[in-house]
Parts: sequence; C-alpha cells; structure tokens
Amino acid sequence: MAVTLRNRVRERREAREVSQVDLAKHAQLTRQSISAIEAGRAVPSVEVALRIATALDCQVEELFTPASEQAQVETEQASLRATDRVALAHIDGRWVSLSLAGDGLRLAADGVVVSARSRRVVVERLRSAAEAMQNVILTGCAAGLGLLADRLNSRAGAGRFLWIPTSSAAAIDALARGRAHIAGVHLTDPKTGEVNVSDVRRAGSKEALTLLTLARWEAGLVARPQDADRIRGPADLARRGTRLVVREQGAGAQRLLEQVLRDAGLSVDLARNSRLKAFGHLDVARSVAMNAADVGVATRDAAMAFGLRFIPLAEERYDLVVPRSLLADRRIERLFDVLGSSAVRRELSSLGYDMAHSGERVAEVSAQRTDIRTRHA
Repeated sequence: MAVTLRNRVRERREAREVSQVDLAKHAQLTRQSISAIEAGRAVPSVEVALRIATALDCQVEELFTPASEQAQVETEQASLRATDRVALAHIDGRWVSLSLAGDGLRLAADGVVVSARSRRVVVERLRSAAEAMQNVILTGCAAGLGLLADRLNSRAGAGRFLWIPTSSAAAIDALARGRAHIAGVHLTDPKTGEVNVSDVRRAGSKEALTLLTLARWEAGLVARPQDADRIRGPADLARRGTRLVVREQGAGAQRLLEQVLRDAGLSVDLARNSRLKAFGHLDVARSVAMNAADVGVATRDAAMAFGLRFIPLAEERYDLVVPRSLLADRRIERLFDVLGSSAVRRELSSLGYDMAHSGERVAEVSAQRTDIRTRHA
C-alpha cells in the first residue's frame, strides 16, 4: 500500500527565502523537479529527499512525513500540561516550548501539548516546523516589545516575532537557560546603582551577551483621576484603606517600589505583604482602572493606555539583552533595522519612550560571568 506523504518543501524554502532555482542548484536538481515535488506531482527518492533537506538545512522528517501521522515534536519540560497551547522556538539546536496562557491568548499557537512526562513534553504542531524555526522569542515587560513585534510581523522579511510578557528577572533567566532569543530588562542594583548589567552578569549565561538600549522611560505611580486629592505621592501609599497593587518579585517595578518606600521612611512590607498582585505594567494599570486597586507602580505608557494619572518616580533605561552569537542572525539584524525606523521611533515616542539612545550598545557581558566591559551607564 502506497504511503501518502505530507510535503513541506515549499514552506521550508519560502521561510528561508530561497528561490526554486537556487534550491535546485544546491540540491543538484532541475527547477522543474523542485516544482513537481512541491506540487506533489512527484515523490522524491531517499537520495533526492536527503539532498533537498541538506540544501534547506533541515531534517528529511521536517520536509516529508506520512499524512496519516500527526506532526509532533519533542521539547524540553517547562511546567506544561497536556492540552496547553504553546509557542515553539528552535534555540541552540533544540526545540523549546513556551506556554501561551494568560496574555499569550492573543497569539496563535504553534502547537498543543500531547503529553508531558519527566523532563520532556511532546507537542502536536499546528504550524510547520519550517515556520516555527523562524520564531524569535522576545521576553520582558515593555509593551513596546509587543508593538515592535507587530510592526515586524506586518512586513515581509526574516523572522516571526513573539512577545512573551515576563518580569525582567524572568526574562534574564529564560535567556540564560536558552528559552528566549532576547530579554528586555530594567533593573537597578539597589546596592551599587548599576543599571541592568549586574543582574545580567549574575544570571551566569553560558553565552557572551550584548546589552543594547531599547529606550528610556519613566516609571511612577498610577492612580485614577478622581483620586487626585487622596494619592499625590509615595507618602500616601501608607494611608489607611489604600489598596496597593504590586508586582511579582524580580520585576523592576517591584524593586523600584521597595526603594521608594525606603526613601520615604516607610516599611517595604507595604509592598511585600500586599495581596493584590499584577503581572506586567499594563496589568497594574488595568487593575487600577477597573477599581480593583487604588494605586500601583507602572510606566507612563501603561497609564496613558488606561487614562490614569501618572506621578513620576524615576527615569529608567530599558535594555535588550542579546546573545552575541545572534547579532549576525538575519532576523535579529532586521529587528534592529525596524527599531531604528522613523515609524517605530515616532510610535514609541508618542507613548512616552525616550528613543534618543535606542539601538546603542551599552555593555558586553562575557560567558560564565568572567568579565564585564561597560561602555556607559
């Protein structure tokens, strides 16, 4: 009985931006042969399939699978359960899966978890491996990363960019463990005042990392306009009955809040013991706007998004941390090209981001925490 194959040659070729002529040349075939294989009019021999896979830098199984079988991929365990929706990414020669729970519902999934055992999970792909190979995972709390991803994905070019909202500390950890391509951070060391670099260094990445500035922004208190007389600054956080929404430990906003409380002579327990927790600047602003909380720390763009009052507390530098080995990747090069475009700069500037130093390299962190060279703070 003949086996019907699912053919993904065209998907893989287009994802790598290779023409039929170039593929035929590298696979030592004719363009007509490639066209017939892609159209399903011809079934390649094992030797021909190997030549095509080699030319497209992938495994034969990624190009040809039995149509009766579900396309599946084995990934690393990451606290996932069966039926969880996930994004897939190919990082350091292996597949990783990232949960699309919560804010991830805004993204179309690359797959659904079939089974999760021990340290491995099996994911049924909803998107071809060739497409998933193009994914670039951006982690961090800046809503600007989502805008940047949308701008990139709306244009033709290398890469499909997915913003996974996380705290700065979680973003650095994901990068160090090879579960993200880029981490966005805004963390000031409370002991030294060093911006971002010391936290990145402590993560102990096995790869050399480069820090480049996305923007500078203002972080501050967000409150409803009608509470202008009741909430005017940090001292009002201790007012009886004030509902303070806080961030998770590891978030730059939480670290800032605790420092502001110390500077005001207030107990940091106000921040650490609050039962109202949010996971992201927009989530903080949403909680206040919906009257689930009275005040919290977020960025100016989050306040603008929900029509809230904004009381500035600090100006911060938000950096993108990228493995040095990825700086020459076409997808990453394209990201920084688009970040430097006038359209993106205007849009982020309209949200309160200071783009004057966007794209500048500010530090290099060597692998294994062995060395640090900071250019400027």
